[in-house]
Parts: sequence; C-alpha cells; structure tokens
Amino acid sequence: MKHIKDDYEAIDNLNKYIKSKYPHAKLKEEKSLPMDNFIQNEFPNSEKNCSLVSITRLIKYYSNPYNNIPSDNLDIFLSVYDISLEYGFNNITGTHPTKIDNIISDYFKSINIKTRAKGHYFSNFYSPLKKEIDNNRPLIMNIAFGEYNNHSVTVTGYKIYKFKNMNINFIEVYDGWKKTHSYIDYNIFTHSLFTMNVFSLNSLKFL
Repeated sequence: MKHIKDDYEAIDNLNKYIKSKYPHAKLKEEKSLPMDNFIQNEFPNSEKNCSLVSITRLIKYYSNPYNNIPSDNLDIFLSVYDISLEYGFNNITGTHPTKIDNIISDYFKSINIKTRAKGHYFSNFYSPLKKEIDNNRPLIMNIAFGEYNNHSVTVTGYKIYKFKNMNINFIEVYDGWKKTHSYIDYNIFTHSLFTMNVFSLNSLKFL
C-alpha cells in the first residue's frame, strides 16, 4: 500500500523499522499482555466483524479467573454478535465505534459480572493506553484513517524507545488479519495530517 506523506503504517518487523527510521534507538520500557490471537475469517461476517472479534479477544482474556466466560471463542463471538445487532451492527458498515463500550458492558451484564466499559475519544499514549496496559487491561482501538481505515484492533502492549533525547512510542496490537503482533509508531500516528480526533479507545474495568 502506498502511504501519503506523514501517514502511519502497520509495522510487522519492528526491529527493521527502528533500524531504518531511528538508528541506534535504545529500548527504554515495554510491556506485552499474553492474549489469545485469532483472525477475522475464523468467524462469521468476516468482512465487517473486526470490532466484534476485538471484543471477543478482550472478553476471552478475562476467562481466567472468570469461569462463567465460555472457553470456546465462537460461543463468545456469537453472544457478542447478538448484542451488537441491538446497537446497529450490519454487514455493510459493521459496528459504530461509539457502541463498542455498550456491547462490552451488555455482554458482561448478561453473565452477571459487574464492569465499567468506557470509550475514550480525546486520549494520548500515556492515558489511557499505557496506564491501562500497565494495569494488565487490554484495550480496543478503532481507527478511521490510514492502513487501518475504519478498523478495530486489540491493543496488547507497548514499547518505548529513547532516540536523540526523545521518547518514541509504539503501540502493540493484534489487528485481526494475521496471527502475529503488529506495531503502530504513535509519534507518526498522532502527527499524521489525517489523525485529528479520528481514533478512539475502549477500556474495561471490573467493579
């Protein structure tokens, strides 16, 4: 895919990217949450189910210690799918980003677990993203431009590098397209010409 100048990219080989763009950068801090990964075409409605798969992955992460969360990924997905229909999911436009927290909340309510899901529409790398990961809570990120245009990913971690007295921050994600992690250069992402308030994050806390 050709990228418009200053647009971000989905990075598959982070070491290669850093050597090219930030030579001699040193890893300062990192954290990655262990999560099951599965891709969209393993589930129904695979063209528009990115948010639902991300929600499924988030829920599955909490199956230990919450035994009332099914062990089967498809069982979780189908319940999430049924709830999403109440919030306007369809096979043409998918899930509206502002409804992701509602779907998450309703799922946990349906299995009698008290939670608070929250959408974040004006956020930065350190809050809530890094803060949530540091507290062992993955997030869902919906992006409305660039390589992940109108796509939801699961945020599983971060890496912070030191380069010329600056912090270079990377978001670690499962994007639902492949079985390995990808990374987003947050510094490029937030300075893109197209990034003005066109991404959101969803967090989850247990009450």
